[in-house]
Amino acid sequence: MHKKSSDHARNTLKRISIPDKVREFEILAMAMNHASDSMIVTDRYNNIIKVNKSFTKTFGYDEDEVIGKNTNFLSSAKHDKSFYNQMWNTLTKEKHWSSEIWNKRKTGAVFPAWVSISAIMDENHKIQNYLAIFTDLTALRESQETSLKLAYYDQLTGLPNRQKIVADMDIRNPSVCVIFNIDDFKEINDFYGIEIGDNILNQVGQWFSKMNFFPYRISGDEFAILMHEDFTWNDLRNRISALMSLFEEKTFFVKMETINLRMTVGAAIGHSKLLTRADIALNRAKKNKVSIALYAEHENIEDTYRSNIKMSAFIRNALSKKQIICHYQPIINVCNQKKEKYETLVRMIDNDGRIIFPANFLTIAKKTKLYPQITLEVIRQACTLFSHRDEEFSINLSDSDIRDPQIVKEIIYTITKTKTANRIVFEILESEGIENYDDVVLFISTVKALGSKIAIDDFGTGYSNFENILKLNVDYIKIDGSLIEGIINNKRHHIVVETIVNFAHKIGAQTIAEFVSSEEIYTAIKELGIDYAQGYFTGKPQGI
Repeated sequence: MHKKSSDHARNTLKRISIPDKVREFEILAMAMNHASDSMIVTDRYNNIIKVNKSFTKTFGYDEDEVIGKNTNFLSSAKHDKSFYNQMWNTLTKEKHWSSEIWNKRKTGAVFPAWVSISAIMDENHKIQNYLAIFTDLTALRESQETSLKLAYYDQLTGLPNRQKIVADMDIRNPSVCVIFNIDDFKEINDFYGIEIGDNILNQVGQWFSKMNFFPYRISGDEFAILMHEDFTWNDLRNRISALMSLFEEKTFFVKMETINLRMTVGAAIGHSKLLTRADIALNRAKKNKVSIALYAEHENIEDTYRSNIKMSAFIRNALSKKQIICHYQPIINVCNQKKEKYETLVRMIDNDGRIIFPANFLTIAKKTKLYPQITLEVIRQACTLFSHRDEEFSINLSDSDIRDPQIVKEIIYTITKTKTANRIVFEILESEGIENYDDVVLFISTVKALGSKIAIDDFGTGYSNFENILKLNVDYIKIDGSLIEGIINNKRHHIVVETIVNFAHKIGAQTIAEFVSSEEIYTAIKELGIDYAQGYFTGKPQGI
């Protein structure tokens, strides 16, 4: 009920032709008292003649307190003289003015309102009265503020959030962004509980504030600060190191417990993409297990990100165009030198027909939803090929493959349909670390019941120990190629390989040596009693 309502009131008055002004005001008073917005009628000098019930409710004055007073006593101090001069100039020229304005209640409290003021003319077309309609915007502004707070402030700590830091960076153009990640915070939640974890986050936020920073909580256990001074890399590193030392000395109290925390930090200097670059630096600090990492322009990390995105699109395209293919490397029986097995190795073909090796695309695929599709494509191709052959064939599975129920379901369906279950060997990548032995043991027992076999790949340099291998009930142990390559010149490698072979034979598992690249290595592994050889000396991967 803004301009429209004031126009309606003005037009109503124009239609009134009763000469008796008293009757005219009676009609106006009746309309005013039924209005939900505050209304004021003044004389030509802006002295109040009439107010409605909504006015007394909104402004807090009784009617007899305001009659005869000039409306300027309702003004707040939020508008200067030029604001009101512009208002009266517009009213004089256009006979109407509307805008948002701050007014003052009887209590002294100021509030926002949308005001529409219309001049009422007499029969000589001279201004006789003014009609002002006020729509109280308090509730609307409070709702907007609440929405803004929900959008830009963290509900737990009350600190500004990631959206707010992005907005502030656009406005304030800082020179430095630093992100602090609390180390091992998940363990704190797991050990003490989420409620205590939340309490600690609040204390950390307060600590940053006490250190005269304006902190942001940008994710669960990450805080950020912005700086506007000009820093060299050394100066910034020293500043952060000093701050981290103070943080590590700080004792946080939770009920009867005291906790000390550590942080990993990523920082960026400049005036472009600071938050993204600080986040990149933080990720690198975590990966390299260092406490502080700084983003440097010459590293071209963003180019790497763009390259990753490009490769992801390329992989997706290759899957749709059947350009994901398999090559097969023979595995030789050391005793009779026959090709009794093959390992399935994935390849990708580019648009020019060139072969792209897995080292160039599998790591990227594993960070997307494309990796499971590659696994299933390899399973389908290999099983289809060996459904018409007699050799054993192996396929690599990652820990994530085994933990994916849909992948396992498709594997079982495919090996059953192609009748290859009794000739397939599933190689589990020991070098990646087997994080969930329950899932792995369940998978192994399921496929072994169908006649399949299990091999541990890259054994000897990863995370698994001999006890875990016993749990997995494997059929083959593939000895990591880095050990085999050094078996001639490195006595330690020779001892480790010999130990693995003895262990395998005692548990009834057979051994396969990877990276057999020369006759000398082949002779050495034969002397150690290794059962199978795989490498460029015995056969390169190729289509068969």
